[in-house]
Order: sequence, then structure tokens, then C-alpha cells
Amino acid sequence: MFSNISIKGKILILSLITIIVISIAIAINSIFSIKSFSDENIEKYKEEAYLKKEIELKNYVSLAVKTVEAYHNRTAVDKIKIEVQDQLKTQTNFLFSILESEYAKLKGSLSEEALKYRLKSIVDATRYGQTGYFWINDTDSVIVTHPINPALNNKNMYEYKDKGGKQIFKEFSDVAKKDGEGFVDYVWPKPGFEAPQLKVSFVKLFKPYNWVIGTGEYVDDVTTKLQDEALKTISEMRYANNDYFWINDSFPKMIHHPNTKLNGTDLSTYEDAKGKKLFVEMSKISNQNKEGGLVKYWWDKPNKKNDPKEKFSYVQKFEPWDWIIGTGAYVDDIENDVALMQENTDKEINSIIINILLFSLVLIIIVYLVYNYFVNQTIIRPLENLNDAIIDISQGNTKADHIEKKSNDEIGKLVDSFNGYIAKLRAGYDEDSKVIENVDQVIEKVINGFYVYKIEKNSSNPQIQKLRDSINSMIDRTNENLVGLNNILIEYGNSNFSLSDSKIDTSKVNGIISSLAASTQLIGVTVSEFLSMIVTSGRKLNEDTNVLSNAANKLSASANEQAASLEETAAAVEEITSIVKSSVQKVHQMSQLAAELQYSSKEGEVLASKTNRAMDDIDEQVKSINDAITVIDQIAFQTNILSLNAAVEAATAGEAGKGFAVVAQEVRNLASRSAEAAREIKNIVQLATAKANEGKAIANEMIGGYTTLNTKINETITLIEDVSQGSKEEEKGIIQINDTINTLDQATQVNANSATVISGLASEVAALSENLLKIADRAKFKEMSKKEIEDIDLVFKISKLKNDHIKFKLVNFDKVGSTKVAWSVTKPTECDLGKWLVEQENSGKAFTKTENWKHLKLNHDLVHNSVQDYINEDCKEVSDSSLLNNLSQKLDNATLEVFKALDQLKKDNSFVESIPAKKVSSNTPVNLEKIEKQVKSASKINVSNEKSEIISSKSKDDDEWESF
Repeated sequence: MFSNISIKGKILILSLITIIVISIAIAINSIFSIKSFSDENIEKYKEEAYLKKEIELKNYVSLAVKTVEAYHNRTAVDKIKIEVQDQLKTQTNFLFSILESEYAKLKGSLSEEALKYRLKSIVDATRYGQTGYFWINDTDSVIVTHPINPALNNKNMYEYKDKGGKQIFKEFSDVAKKDGEGFVDYVWPKPGFEAPQLKVSFVKLFKPYNWVIGTGEYVDDVTTKLQDEALKTISEMRYANNDYFWINDSFPKMIHHPNTKLNGTDLSTYEDAKGKKLFVEMSKISNQNKEGGLVKYWWDKPNKKNDPKEKFSYVQKFEPWDWIIGTGAYVDDIENDVALMQENTDKEINSIIINILLFSLVLIIIVYLVYNYFVNQTIIRPLENLNDAIIDISQGNTKADHIEKKSNDEIGKLVDSFNGYIAKLRAGYDEDSKVIENVDQVIEKVINGFYVYKIEKNSSNPQIQKLRDSINSMIDRTNENLVGLNNILIEYGNSNFSLSDSKIDTSKVNGIISSLAASTQLIGVTVSEFLSMIVTSGRKLNEDTNVLSNAANKLSASANEQAASLEETAAAVEEITSIVKSSVQKVHQMSQLAAELQYSSKEGEVLASKTNRAMDDIDEQVKSINDAITVIDQIAFQTNILSLNAAVEAATAGEAGKGFAVVAQEVRNLASRSAEAAREIKNIVQLATAKANEGKAIANEMIGGYTTLNTKINETITLIEDVSQGSKEEEKGIIQINDTINTLDQATQVNANSATVISGLASEVAALSENLLKIADRAKFKEMSKKEIEDIDLVFKISKLKNDHIKFKLVNFDKVGSTKVAWSVTKPTECDLGKWLVEQENSGKAFTKTENWKHLKLNHDLVHNSVQDYINEDCKEVSDSSLLNNLSQKLDNATLEVFKALDQLKKDNSFVESIPAKKVSSNTPVNLEKIEKQVKSASKINVSNEKSEIISSKSKDDDEWESF
């Protein structure tokens, strides 16, 4: 559209647009400034109004918090303790007046024990209030009596500590010993509470017996009452338009609200009209800031349902009681004032916009007319003159070699630059034509197979010069790679397959040259592996033939030795026969002795059982005596208690009961002596019981011993019968041995014939192995270790996998450059190598657990990904040459690493295969004696047919030649 408009039109349109845009920008800026100023004033008013409302609510809440705080101050522990201490001291002094009176009255009339009993009974029975009681401990912190928990009586509580770590009974004793009386603070479990509660105890020393008598009271009983009073006061507080306060806790749960139906309600799910959980937000703000904070939400006004208005609530937490006190107010009146101010401001702004638009329109027209005149005079006419001159040059007029300069302004400078550019172009054309002619000549020679020629001509054009250098570099690199490959093939022709003589560095070439170099070197590696396998097999054959020859000689010698051994065996058989007959007679005698011993053992077991039953009868009688003694001891104890009560009553009766007190004392003494006698008899009976039990245990052990003895005798009789049966079997065995000796004699003759045949085979195989070694000696190659090539299937498999990946790269790179549509290459898990990797891991091969295996998988994935990345980049409309070169180098490096890792697998592989015969390694010493024994063990033949059969070894240690 704009390409067909003249420069004059474009400049004028651009100028007009610029003026209009500037005018509009100024107008918009002015309007925006006015609007912003107005909005700022409105927002400032709104913020001030909201802040005023927040401060107002905060002051009201602060007043309520101070009211609650006044009640809380009355619950301070120190103040409550004063009231509690006065009560405890009064009750303790009253109890002491009773005890001191009783002590003074009964001191001369009752014994000390009876008097203590009387005083303890008074303390145990004394109560005050609903839960008040007294206890007694001595100055060593031992509990004398505790009416609530009698289990503590007579226990030493010196080390006892409350939850705060205070040794409270030690404190009781220390205060009483030091000051005679005093108060002790501590914490103690209280029914209905999980944690121990603060408690105050008053203790006072009862000097006649060094008793510490104490009582205590919890100090938190007043708190609940004061909280109720505080809630009542808050519920009666009102301000402004009868506005109220509410109280909830941090849960949040409603504690107090004028609408009593809400009290105790769980507020955690309460939401306003916009989904805000307002009470959760109040709890969060009040817990984060002890000064409290403001919460904004939307809520229905009273008697106006489903019409929520914005409301402000200020909340503050009273930490000691976990009370969150709040009050709120609607702010819709502030919003109405703001809306009115906004409406008036919009009217003023609309009036200003109309005035600015009229002024801007008049100004645009005036500026446009003035600007049009100056543009026409200073720009348009000089450009028209320049255009006329360029038309003359293009039409070939006489002055076509340059343009005439008519001014010294920017247009004049443009004319000078254009004239210089035309002159430079003509000189460059001549140089470039010479270089291109030289390129044609060199390329023609390269096509004919000569890579020694180079482009000699130069050009000042950097692109042409760069092309010339690139072609020369390509020819040099190609020639260098081809010469290196040719040298390798020449070495192969001379039977030199050693990789150390490689003439090309594969790390410096890419693409088809890299694949060609890798394939050439792969040929050398494969041939070296073949020759290594031939050498290894030849050496193994040579070693095995030596083993086979030695085995044949041993077999011949053993046949002669076996014949001599047969005569010695016959004499030994006769001697064994006489020994067996003597053994049979002795076994019969042992059987008779064992039967007599078994009868005596059974008699002893019967006597031990009778002894055990007698001990049980004695034990029953002793238990009856023990029960009778227990009854006597209980009667003595009850008599003692009755005498003590009689003494207390006699003391209470005064002078009239003195005679009765003496009788009670005598009864008590008799009861004590009866109890002592009963204890002595009980000890004697317990000793007799122990001895009876000991005798019973000994009798049980005798019974067990006789039982074990009978068992052993039965086992001995069984063994004797087994020996007798074995002797008969031995006699049968001797007959079989005689038959076997005859068979062995025949087998000895067959072994001698087999040794002769084996010796001939060994000579033929030795000649074959020598020929193999001579063939291998003619070639120069890198001899592989036996471990690398022992798994022939793995060697050939790895060679094929290497070759497949060279083909994989060539197949895909053949398509590069022929299309701009990217294709997907074979995935790492779908190629033969990828499938083989998964197969080896599933079969649990040892080399899959090595770091080399991880390295192989990583670089294998990198090969496939690099080929895919190269294709994707090359198929782009504009590809990055540097990136392509890096991807190619990355691919070749990864391929080289894959080949190295595959070669390492042949070293890592531990070739273990389930076959009938185990191969003897060439570097493992041969055990000739073991082979000799194996040959002898294989001498069992069928002599009835008078025909020797094939000797087969069943030993797992035989090598291939022994199996053969």
C-alpha cells in the first residue's frame, strides 16, 4: 500500500501522524493527570475515612480488653495465694489446738504408741470444706499418715519431685525444722485437669513427735468465677448506635455473643458473602499481632437478608485467657460519599476533554500547512534531480559512468558514495572472473582423481576468497584421509593387521570418511581376532596332545600295576574273612551283657519312683503345719490390735481404767510372744520343706538318669544287631570282591589296547596344531588375550553390532541434503544393539553390572540422538553449519566410545557355560594323577561280548581330550 506513495506523500503523512499523535498524547496526558489527581484525592479521602473508622473500632476494643484485664488482675496467683494461705493457716491452727489438748490430757495415761495412734486418728478424720484434709510426715520426709492415699504411709518421700522438679516433702520438712511453720508452693495433679495445677500447702511442726502436719489448697478455683463476671460486664457494654462486643477463642469457637444461640459454636467454617472465613482470619490476625488488627468482610445488615454490605471489624487477643475480643461497623456510608465525589469529578473531566480536542484540531491544521511548504523545498526537489541523473546512467547516456553532484548536503554525499561504489564494482568483477576460471580448472582435475592441485588466484571479495580457501582446505583434507586409508589397505595387503599402525586419526574426520575409516579399522580388528583365536586354539591343541600322550603312557603303566595289585587283594580277602567270623561271636556276647544291664536299670528306676512319692507325702504334711502356723500368727496379730484398742479405751476412762490397761498390756505381751513362737516354728517348717523338695529333686534326677540309661542300652542293643547284620553283609561282599577281581584283570588288557590307539591320535593332532601356529606366524597382528576371544559367539556378535552402526550412520547420511523434511531414525531400543543390551541385562550377565556397561548404554543413546539431531538441524530452512559440524564430531566420538566399550565387554565377560566337560585353561597346570585315576575309573567294560567298548569319563574335571 505505502510502496506506491511518493516520498513527499510519505513524509507529509508521517508528519501529520506525528503531529496528531503528539497532540493526542498531550491531551491524554493532561486528562490522565487530572483524572489521577482526582482519583488520588478521592482515594485519600477514602483511606482517611477508613482509618478513622479503624481507630474508632480499635479504641472501643481496647476499652473492652482493659475491662477484661482488670478482672484478670484479680486472678493473679499472689493475690489468690494470700486468701488461700489465710484459710489454710486458720484450719491448721484449729487442728493443732485439738491435738495439743489431747496430747496434754492423755500424755501420762496412755503409752506413747497408743497416744500416737490416737493423734493420727484425729488427723485422719479431720476434714474442712469439700476437699480439705491433713497429712503427717516426719522431719526425714517419711509419710506417717495420709488419709487420701494410704499407700504412701511409711514411705520415704525425700526424693519425690513435682512436675517442676521441686522436692516438695523435703521442702515441707525444711520449712518446719527451720521456722516451725510456713507455706510451700508446688504443682500437684488435680481431678479434671490433664496438667498439674498450682497448689499452696501450710505445714506446722508438732514438736512432741517431730511430726510435720500439713494441708493444701489449689489456687485457681477463683479464676472461673472472675471470667464469668468479666463476660457479664462485656455483654452489658454498648456504644454509638447500640453496637456490641463479642468474644471467641483461637480455635475459633464463640465464647460470648449477644445472640446467645451462637455461644459455644464452632466458627471455623463461617464464611461471608465472598467466601472469606472471617473468624479464621480474625484468629490469625490477633495471634500474629498482640495489638490486634482489622478484618474486612461482607455481611448482611440486620433485617436485610441477601444484601451484604462491606463491614469492618477490629479484633484483639487477651492472651492469658485466649479471648479474642472484637466489634464491628458497616462502612457503606463512606462508599456513598466516595461515589458522589467520583460522579462530580467525571463531569468536570468531560468538559476539559472537549476543550482540548477543539484546540488540538486547529493547531494541527496550522502546523501541517507550514511543514508541507518546507518539506517540498528542502527534500523533494533535490531527490527529483537525483532520480533524473540515475535514469540517465541506467539508459546508457554519455555521462553514464557517474552522477553529477549539484549540492553538498546529504544528497550530495549520497551521489559521491554511489559513484565510488560503481568504480569498485567494476574492479571486483575482473578479479572474481579470474578466480572462478581457476576453480573450474582445479575441480575438473579433482573429478579425474588428482587431489594435489589447488586454487592459486586471489580476490578482494571476502566471500569469493573464503570460497577459494574452503575448496583448497577440502581438497587437502580429502587427500590426507584417502592417503591414510590407502596406507592402511597396503598394510593389510602385507599381512599387517595391527591397529597400532593406523595411518588416519578418526577423531579428526566426520561423515562418510569417518565411517570409511571405522570400517577399515574394523576389518583389521576382526582379522586380528580371527588370527588370535587360531593361535589360541593351536596352542591349546599342542598342550592337550601332550596331556593326551602322557595320559596314554600312564594308562599303560597302570595296567601292569593293576595286575600285581590283584594278587595282594586276594590275600587280603582271606584275612578279612577270618576277622568277620570272630566279630560275629563277640557281637553275640555283647548282646547278652546288654540284656542283663537293661534289667538292673529298670529295677533302679522303680525304687527311685517310690522315693519320689514318699517325698510328696512329706511335703503335703509340712504344708498343713505351715497353714496352722499362719492361723496362729493371725490370731496373735488380732489379739495385739484388740489389746491396743483396750489400752486406748482404758486411757480414755482415766483412773477407773488403769487396772484394765495393765491387763491389756499383759495380753499384748502374750500375743507378741505367741507371734514370735509361731514365726520360729514357721522357719523350722520352711527348712524342712526345702529339704523335702531337695530330696524330691534328687529322686527326679535319679528317675531321669535311669530313663536315659535304658534309652542308651536300647540304642546299644540296636547297634549290636546292626553290627551283626553288617557282618553277614560283609561275607556276601567278599564273594563279590572275588568276582570283581576277575573282571578287573580283563579290563587291564583292554586299557593297554586303548592306550596304543590314543597315542596315535595324539601324534596326528600335534602335527595339525603346529601347522595352525605356522599359518598365524606369517601375519602381523595385535594378539588378543585369551580372555577376550574365549567367547567366540560374543566376538562375532560384537563385530556385527559395530558394522551395523556404521551402516546405520551411512544409511541416514545418504538421505541428508536430498530433502528438507526431517525423518525419524531407529530408536536406541529398537536397533540390534539396543535389543541385545536388554537381552543381556535380562539374562543377568556379569558384565552388565560394570561401569563400562553404563558407559556403553550412554554413548549408544548418544549415537542415535546425535544422528536424529543432525537430521533435524540439516532439514531446517537455514541450518547452523557450526552446530552441524559439532553434532557430526559428537556422533563420531560417541561411535568410537561405543566401539571401545564393546571391546572392553570381551575382557569383562566371564565365560561360564553349562557343558558336560569343563575346559582346561592353557595356563592351568595339568594334574596327570587325576587323569590316571579317571582313566582307571572308566575301565568297567562288558567282557561277555569279548569286545572293547568306548571309554567315557563321567568326572566333572575331565577336559575335551579326555571326553574324546
